[in-house]
Amino acid sequence: MKILVLSDSHGRIENAKAVLQRLEQQVDMVFHLGDYDEDAKALQSMFSGLPFHYVKGNNDYGWDTPSHKLVTAQGKRFLLTHGHKERVHFNVNTVAYWGEEQGGDAVIFGHTHVPFKDGDGRVYLFNPGSISLPRDGFPPTFGIISIENERIEGAIMEFDQGTIRRRKREL
Repeated sequence: MKILVLSDSHGRIENAKAVLQRLEQQVDMVFHLGDYDEDAKALQSMFSGLPFHYVKGNNDYGWDTPSHKLVTAQGKRFLLTHGHKERVHFNVNTVAYWGEEQGGDAVIFGHTHVPFKDGDGRVYLFNPGSISLPRDGFPPTFGIISIENERIEGAIMEFDQGTIRRRKREL
C-alpha cells in the first residue's frame, strides 16, 4: 500500500494537483495535514477515486474538520495531526509521546514546512514538508508512505519545477 502525504498547501494547490495527476494511479490513499483543509476538500473532489483523510491546521477555522484523526491502513494505526498543538516547531518528542499514548504506529504531521522522518523510536514520525511554501532551503516536498511486510517506510519526495524525485540526501 502507498499513501500520498501532503501538507501546508496554504491555498496554492497547483503543485498538489500536479502531483496527484501524476501519481493518482500509483497511490491508494491521500493524507493532507492541514493549512488549508479547504485545499484538501478541493483536491478530494477533483480526485474522488482516492480515499482522502485530512485534519485542520493552525490556519483552518472550520468546525467540520477534526484537528486529529486516526486512520488504520493494512493493520497500521496512523495518527494525523497538523502538529501546532503539539509544538513540533520546538521539539518532536511531544508528538512522539502523544503517538505512544494513543497506541499509534506512526504520527504523521506538518506545520514546520520542513520535511522530517524518524523510524528509530517506538512510533514512526513523518513530516512531508510543504508542497507549496517550503522553508530552510528545501524545494516543495511531499511524502510517500509505503506499508510492506507490516513495515512502515516513508520517502520524502521533491517537486521541483514539475519534476518529481526522491530526496537523495537523508534528513
